[in-house]
Amino acid sequence: MPYGNPDRLYSISDLLEGYRRDDPMAFAASWDFRMFRTYIADGAATPRSLEVRRAQADHDAHIAEALKNLLDSEPKPKLVGIMGGHGLSRTDAAYIAVARLGRYLTQQGYLVVTGGGPGAMEAAHLGATFSEATDGAMDQALTAITKVPRLPPLNDVVSNSGDIAPGKEAALDDARKWLNAALDVKDMAPQQRGPSLAIPTWLYGNEPTIPFATHYAKFFQNSIREEALITQSRAGIVYAQGGGGTIREIFEDAEQNFYAPTTADFTPMIFFDPDGFWEHDAEFDAGGITLRGVKVDELLTRMFRYGRKDSATVLKKVRFTTDFSVINQILRTHAPVAQQNLAFSLAGDALKITSTLLNRPSRQDIA
Repeated sequence: MPYGNPDRLYSISDLLEGYRRDDPMAFAASWDFRMFRTYIADGAATPRSLEVRRAQADHDAHIAEALKNLLDSEPKPKLVGIMGGHGLSRTDAAYIAVARLGRYLTQQGYLVVTGGGPGAMEAAHLGATFSEATDGAMDQALTAITKVPRLPPLNDVVSNSGDIAPGKEAALDDARKWLNAALDVKDMAPQQRGPSLAIPTWLYGNEPTIPFATHYAKFFQNSIREEALITQSRAGIVYAQGGGGTIREIFEDAEQNFYAPTTADFTPMIFFDPDGFWEHDAEFDAGGITLRGVKVDELLTRMFRYGRKDSATVLKKVRFTTDFSVINQILRTHAPVAQQNLAFSLAGDALKITSTLLNRPSRQDIA
């Protein structure tokens, strides 16, 4: 299968081409999954030839250009990232909270951006989809999505040759049921649906495509995708509970903020979870985890106190809260700088983008 050179971002119709809800193997029949099988057969993260590497790079360059075209609209969008783990169940309080936050932020005029996967990411897009719906319709959607609460394990569903591994038919059918539940909920949404942007990767192509976003910038190279996620979430990033991928995103964001040349360019980092996931460490007993959590609040405080002379001010942008109005106030205060830097970026004027560091300043240079 050729990788192609798309001239626009993907839609869910593009990604799910060939998918039939009543076919037990529908998930494997989708264009998205067939492209994943090609990606695996061609070496996955280590392409088997220069030709494959160039084809994937060309595809990703075209997607990056299409993403630029989306962002080059007027008025410039206020992009807010919502990062979080793919493992959240649709019945978890954290999932429901993120869905309600995604709806609220979309109502406030932000464009929600996620990594496009299940769990917290799906929840954010579900909320954006129902931003124009009544509260009752949103409640019904959150109830209906629990019909299939958890995604089945799909790690070994494709062999190194790109073929579907033997004995994985039941798992693929479970994935179809999980995706069908989301498609059924999407069908419940009003005709007027809120926009949102997903930036997924075929590195995790075994996971079903969440159907709620309006735009999909799907990349082969995860490093490019991660850079796009963090860099384009210019108004700020909200962190729901998550695992290794979310932790990486936190500290990639923290690195950019560590070196942000001015106080104004420090991008808000908001840790949002009703369980206080980021404010305590996990606890264990002989049976395993009894309390989930990764404590980052004190580490980030120490990091910015060490690295920035303006730490007393910028630490006001590092917040641990579930208060929607507080989150909105922090994001809205930073939005003008974010939109200005986005405009400079789209114009190709790198020297005016103060958050793009051509040379990292020393600690003494940071205002």
